[in-house]
Amino acid sequence: MKKSNLFLVAITLALVLVSCKPDSEIVIQTPDTVTPTTLVDFEGVTLNSNGIWNGSDLSGEFVSSNSKFNNSYFVGDGWASWSGFACSSNKDTLTTGYGNQYSVIAGTGALSSSKFALAYDSAAFICPANTYGNFNIKSIMINNSTYAYWDMKKGTPGVSKIFSTGDWFKLSIKGYKANALRSSIDVYLADFRAGKSEILKTWKKVDVSSLGQVDLVTFTFDSSDKGAWGVNTPKYVCIDNIEFTQTISTK
Repeated sequence: MKKSNLFLVAITLALVLVSCKPDSEIVIQTPDTVTPTTLVDFEGVTLNSNGIWNGSDLSGEFVSSNSKFNNSYFVGDGWASWSGFACSSNKDTLTTGYGNQYSVIAGTGALSSSKFALAYDSAAFICPANTYGNFNIKSIMINNSTYAYWDMKKGTPGVSKIFSTGDWFKLSIKGYKANALRSSIDVYLADFRAGKSEILKTWKKVDVSSLGQVDLVTFTFDSSDKGAWGVNTPKYVCIDNIEFTQTISTK
């Protein structure tokens, strides 16, 4: 088969890989490679009548653009709780407290989208994968939840403080490949150090390309506000538009 035909076949294969993802595109990089770009935007996730998915179906995960977002849902005697990832379309920017835990402070998903995901406590997601090898993660858009934002702004009596000079709230993003840590990036969701007084309120695009080729990404939290049981700040972050690339040889 001629090389030009091989090139066309490779392009066709790449298109097939992402054709089921309306939020993906194909970029032709060189005559010898194609680079599919996958954008995980959560718009295809099915939510309940309250505009959320929090794992109450006990499936342990939800899927968006072939990425799997892990969830743990616990049912007790008259109560339930979750950790890991949830998905939401809630946009209440004013109501304070735990009852509004599924809203984003920006009042919309990234780039005015309908849906977004939330990470709570410790969360992990499995990156897209296929026979061509691991994907490179490029960027993630992040924002504070309404609950965490107002908690840092106003505090919760007896639980957490109003943020002031020297305080901070940090998200650590770690990338793994074959269970080995590749790299880690820290992002400040609030920063009152060195004369700053910032609490993230708008969507921020974070370059995470230094994580490289990964098959698993984890989120953990830390804060200057700690007590006997650890971090007092509500450990939530909203995420959207996770971007991956994958270079496929056409030779």
